[in-house]
Amino acid sequence: LTAPNTMATAADVHAALSERAANEEWGSIVAYCEDYELDMRHLLGGSVDVSLGVYKVHLLAHLLLEQLDLARFLWRRLPDPMREEAELQAIWKVGAQMWHGDHAGAQAALGAFQWSSALVATLTSSLQRQTLEKSFLALGKAYSSITPETLAGKLGVEVSTVQELANAHSWATDISTGAFKPAKVELHAADLPRTDVLQQLTHFVAQLERELK
Repeated sequence: LTAPNTMATAADVHAALSERAANEEWGSIVAYCEDYELDMRHLLGGSVDVSLGVYKVHLLAHLLLEQLDLARFLWRRLPDPMREEAELQAIWKVGAQMWHGDHAGAQAALGAFQWSSALVATLTSSLQRQTLEKSFLALGKAYSSITPETLAGKLGVEVSTVQELANAHSWATDISTGAFKPAKVELHAADLPRTDVLQQLTHFVAQLERELK
């Protein structure tokens, strides 16, 4: 796969991004979109629709990588007419909920919009699964006991969904109260690069602070 070029057609761009999305190469998508954005400065008469599509995929890739600062910076530098487009606004609404640590809000925003293309739908579906899984695990670290109803409310999903997640992660259930008792996963710092350890600790502390407010 090559970087975008000034001769790339709309079909070329879509094919390149679709291939990366199919392989879940989120970082490669970001790199492609960044190059495309830079190249656009030198193009005359570029397609607004293609640019809009690239911005949508670019923003979603940042969210999939949890690069919330970069996602917000991208949103702020978009041309005003672009930011008025309904689907791009819907994508940023997801990002805003993630920025504020609102698990339920992010899930609701992802499910509230009828995404226009298969490519965008693929990315939002991946983001929905990823954010649900990570939010579930983060809440499991923050609570020693939590009812299915409370957990479902915090995640913005049905009780049946959290039951499935709890079973998949071997959470115990208190027979007397019906509350979940999250299984504690031990991190083996010696097996991870130093940067990964710091990122996990930072994310964990930030998540606890949001949940305890």
